[in-house]
Amino acid sequence: MPPCAAYRKGFCDFERMIDLKRFLAIILSLTLLVVLPLGAGAADISSYKSGEKVVFTDGTWAYEKLSGYGYEIDEYIGTSASADVPYSFAKQYITAIGDYAFNGNSTISVVNTTSVLERLGDYAFNNCQSLSKITLYSSLTDLGIGCFYGDGNLTDINLEDTSINSVPAYCFAESGVTGIKLPETCESIGNYAFYNCSSLTEIFIPKSVTEINPNAFTGINGLTIKGNRNSYAQTFANANGINFETVPLYGDADENDTVDILDTTFIQRFRAGLVNFKTEYGRQCADVNKDGKVTLRDATMIQMKIAGMDAGF
Repeated sequence: MPPCAAYRKGFCDFERMIDLKRFLAIILSLTLLVVLPLGAGAADISSYKSGEKVVFTDGTWAYEKLSGYGYEIDEYIGTSASADVPYSFAKQYITAIGDYAFNGNSTISVVNTTSVLERLGDYAFNNCQSLSKITLYSSLTDLGIGCFYGDGNLTDINLEDTSINSVPAYCFAESGVTGIKLPETCESIGNYAFYNCSSLTEIFIPKSVTEINPNAFTGINGLTIKGNRNSYAQTFANANGINFETVPLYGDADENDTVDILDTTFIQRFRAGLVNFKTEYGRQCADVNKDGKVTLRDATMIQMKIAGMDAGF
């Protein structure tokens, strides 16, 4: 064989060897992805089938894959009285605590959720007699039926920091809540939602709520509903013989029971000496930063609120 041909043959053999190494490296990478889909610590993960679903466990939590993106907590299997819900599993966010996940747990007393959690399932914390504190975030939009049913030691909960759209049936029935403040995203309160909450003395119901089941507060004596003037909450309280306390609709400077850009214009005109407040109630609503004065800073904060920003009121 001529020297140049031998050289070319050797060079080609060398190229094939390099290509083979690259091919083997790719195969190895794919194999690792299949064997270790759960990332670091995958050796501690086990799984089992429960009916049609596959449940993964790590010794503290049981996880179930949601359709599409994300996982939910299927069950808390830890033994600690304080539990921090993990942000993610298998490199996807945990967006829900599933139905009955903590049901009947007599040990758990504190649960810290995360800023990616969107849903608490039906009866998720049903009859957790030791549960006294749960931390929630604005990411939460859905509460399940009977979510905190029978949680006698749960006296306070920060619902005002969430974005829930309703308080469903039996959600806090026979729980120990003493005071509740619903967020402005809430639109309804369901059947027996606060049934027999004997310690509940007051609840703030925002103007956004336009539906309250007649049995929502059955079994409660001495309840005061706090809400905005001319709201559905006031109508409901009056119709059911429940004490009602008016809370200013902060931002409603022109007293038309809505907060919009006209309120900022009203404050600007007030500052220019062109208009005055109809009543002291209007002045109180305009003072959104509660510093005792109505200034352009209040108008700016109202504009932020209208734009969907965190305005601090």
